[in-house]
Amino acid sequence: MYKIGIIVNPHARSIQKSRNDIAVRLAQIGKEFVDVRLSNSLEELDAILADFKNKDISCIATCGGDGTIHHVVCHMINMYAPSAPPPLLILKGGTMDNIARTIDLKGKSFDILRRMIAVLESGKIPTAHRRDTMKIGNRYCFLFGLGLTTNFLDAVYEGEKGTLKNLKVIGRAIFEGLTDKKSSSLFKRVYAHITVDGKELPFREILAILAGTVEQIGMGFSPLPRANEKDGTFHAIITGEKPIEGVKQFFRIKKGLPMKGKYNFNDIISRLTIVADSPFRYTMDGELYDCDRSLVVEMGIPIYLIKV
Repeated sequence: MYKIGIIVNPHARSIQKSRNDIAVRLAQIGKEFVDVRLSNSLEELDAILADFKNKDISCIATCGGDGTIHHVVCHMINMYAPSAPPPLLILKGGTMDNIARTIDLKGKSFDILRRMIAVLESGKIPTAHRRDTMKIGNRYCFLFGLGLTTNFLDAVYEGEKGTLKNLKVIGRAIFEGLTDKKSSSLFKRVYAHITVDGKELPFREILAILAGTVEQIGMGFSPLPRANEKDGTFHAIITGEKPIEGVKQFFRIKKGLPMKGKYNFNDIISRLTIVADSPFRYTMDGELYDCDRSLVVEMGIPIYLIKV
């Protein structure tokens, strides 16, 4: 029998604000097709995944935001290695839902699960779409960034999160970029040697790096239109332009058009190496990590995302 192992992150903002007992409601909707678990820590996540593996669960579902998906994918890949992990069903519950958007997955968690159960009850196999992952050490992601990308998240994560907070930080970035505010924490540079597929870039002063195997980053931004152009590659944007140039080209970035200027790289690649002059922060699917100086972003294994 097809069985869905559902992992609920009770710390996710949408779940904490919900009036429903999400786990109970998912179990009611999923009936005999689901096994619903709450994961309060990464240690609990590993134990849950180990049990799902032993039970030969057909598919794993996440209920939370992109950060929840990031941790489940990382631990799932490592738990099932060297075999391929089960396909992933995203029961949307985040602010951005960038990974779900890449397969145009509609509706919220309960609606998605209802459609999934309807497919299974009809005796059909749900459709699954391949999406490559990027790998850093033993972690995997669909979106990677540093510089302005990470600085933006630092500002967004201060205090209450949400769409309004995101818009305020975007407004702040536009103002500080246009006024060339020297002390702006959003536009703090990273100085590094950047190598893409074995070729070093001719500039070292980095304003931002954004790379991904999904096209969107939320808030209507689709800067990575080539993310799924070719299996085994990811779309990388690297800019060393001044902040004011980035702000002037705001709508080009939003629409996925390459930035103008000589201090830009925009292409599909399979390996990115960063050797910085000093420690820096980077993001994987919205989660923040620290790096001493050197980092390699390379292709991970593909994940199959279920669309119903």
